[in-house]
Amino acid sequence: MRNLDQDERRSGKRATLTWGELSDVKEFSLPSYDPPDDTDLHALATELGIRIWMPDPRRARRWQRVIRSACESTRDRLPPRYATDTSLVPFRPRLAEALRPGLRILDVGAGARPMLPAEVRPKECTYVGFDVDGDELLKAPAGSYDDVVVGDVCELQADLVGRFDLVVSWLAMEHVKPVPVALHNLSRYQRPGGGRFLGYLSGTFSVHALLNRIVPHGIAKAAMQRLHARRPDTVFRAHYDCCWYDALEAIAARSWARAEIVPLFTGGWYFRFSPLLRAPFLAYEEWAYAGGHRNLAAYYLLDAVV
Repeated sequence: MRNLDQDERRSGKRATLTWGELSDVKEFSLPSYDPPDDTDLHALATELGIRIWMPDPRRARRWQRVIRSACESTRDRLPPRYATDTSLVPFRPRLAEALRPGLRILDVGAGARPMLPAEVRPKECTYVGFDVDGDELLKAPAGSYDDVVVGDVCELQADLVGRFDLVVSWLAMEHVKPVPVALHNLSRYQRPGGGRFLGYLSGTFSVHALLNRIVPHGIAKAAMQRLHARRPDTVFRAHYDCCWYDALEAIAARSWARAEIVPLFTGGWYFRFSPLLRAPFLAYEEWAYAGGHRNLAAYYLLDAVV
């Protein structure tokens, strides 16, 4: 099993691919993974609506980076990794590489918002939505799914075994328990000899995960609505079971032939409403990132084949 080191970064050029551009591409390929240069980083940051600071080789010690992360936050500037490691930026080029006409795709935890909108899918794809809540699947735009499966991801669905070329899961695994069983089941649904899984999930030891487990769910929903403009019906209970690097690595070793687990230290988005409040968090996060504490990442990208 191969894992991706924290200093390996995705190419900024492909990461800017929009859904509209994605729909125009007939054959998908992933360009080189050379690190983006300063110009690419700033271009990515601009597209995300953020400002970033650039590392200073003369002040590369860990404690200097920690202090600078906090100071730059008060100026509303984020570490450079926020341009490359935020949300869809690292996920999208892998998805582009995986897509081909005629694929059978399973979207896990898709609910009302499929990961890949119908209008941008390659031709002749079969797109199946899988969610524990049938009402959420019914909220999806007309034509979102060719078929739907209502069920618990922790219970093996025998009729799904070996059917799919691609299984995708976007911010769903933190809401299920036990995650080792869920991920192993999903690996069973992949086509033998090349079926691929792409998942993005929140980390167990991220600040927002810890708060989510302490704060009552009703209060959490109200806070997300007020601070992040989230609709209450899009905020679901989460368990964060086994959602840290070492646990995911152990699960991957038992479930897939090859896997990459990418820790993403971009939890500062939860504090975007207050640069001052975000400052101590970014100092902590820079300490964890620079020290290679992969179990403390805010998010993980999991890319695996059977």
